[in-house]
Amino acid sequence: MLSISAHYERHTVPTCRRYATWAGISASLSESRHLPVLDEQPLRDFVTHVQACGEAAFAAQVLQNKQRTWANQRAPLKAVATRTYAEILISHGVETLSDANALLADLERMKVVEHALASDAGHGSGARLAYLWMLLGDDGHIKPDRMVRRWLQAALHRAVTTSEAIRLVTAAAVRLSCTPWELDHAIWEHQRRSS
Repeated sequence: MLSISAHYERHTVPTCRRYATWAGISASLSESRHLPVLDEQPLRDFVTHVQACGEAAFAAQVLQNKQRTWANQRAPLKAVATRTYAEILISHGVETLSDANALLADLERMKVVEHALASDAGHGSGARLAYLWMLLGDDGHIKPDRMVRRWLQAALHRAVTTSEAIRLVTAAAVRLSCTPWELDHAIWEHQRRSS
């Protein structure tokens, strides 16, 4: 949630680190392939923290990040959308990285969870959800964000939708004998260095 339409090093990483410091978590950016995470915080604790602080105060004081899910003053704060995603995941039995990995292995259950997450006001075009699965270790997803779509638009000399970006990058990855995640990451790195 926090990294969509935000500069990763300038906004996302510092926001995650501020929360980790505040919550007493030593590894703020753990990867799911490094399980178990020793001081992993269950999602339920995150939700409790947001509720105890209040959404606006949590965003402003703890995260020090008042970004919204899209460029509109009425759009939900990213902190609120993140809490809502966490609540939905909790309601489906996903509170830890291990729970998330089990979900990724159960396609039928994953469809149900994806449908529930799509109801969140901050869900947007689906890039947030695809990125969540990527962060949890699913190499078959891409994050069809602005960086990827800009790269495709420059290469194709035309506008590219989110769903088209997913289809194009996934098909290109097959042709290049890499995972969609690997190609997404290469595009993202290229775009980051170019900007």
